[in-house]
Amino acid sequence: MNSLLFLILAGTSLLQPLSSRLENAVYLTGSFIQTDYWALTLDSEDASGVMHLAHPNRFLLQYSDHQGRAMGCTGTEVFTVDPVFAEILVYSGSPTGFLHLLTSISENDCTIVSSTDGDSITVTASGIFQGGISEITAGYTVSDSLPFLFSTTDVNGNSTSWRIADLQEGSTVPDIFSIPTTAEYIVIDAGTL
Repeated sequence: MNSLLFLILAGTSLLQPLSSRLENAVYLTGSFIQTDYWALTLDSEDASGVMHLAHPNRFLLQYSDHQGRAMGCTGTEVFTVDPVFAEILVYSGSPTGFLHLLTSISENDCTIVSSTDGDSITVTASGIFQGGISEITAGYTVSDSLPFLFSTTDVNGNSTSWRIADLQEGSTVPDIFSIPTTAEYIVIDAGTL
């Protein structure tokens, strides 16, 4: 068997427990710390808040630094809410939820590296993925297959990572995965920028 094909299949099977958990979970919520790193300036910035996940490819990050600041995916559209500029940016097209990121690993030629530490496994896929992403990292606990880490790095070396904690599962999906309708905010189609 071709060693690259073996690595792809191994990576897919390593991520299968996490993918299955996200596909079968009705609703997950917990806290997160997001770290953005910009390679050009060598700057980084942390933000935190509450994360909501639901299948298929829906997520909502509610940031604690500014009341109303959020980023989410309806399942088909990604949006950001910026209360500082009173803007909502909408990115139409393919969904880019966390489950979509995991699925894209099995759909691309990539190199997989994994490491374990007690009950935790971290899997990193390197290749060329949608949106200029060159590396995707996912970490989850083996005992319950819940995620504790998602990270992406683009071809320029910029990265965003989310450390997730205190995840709880719900049996119903709250009505929060939609683009907000706030009269005083301007809605901008990001594809026109």
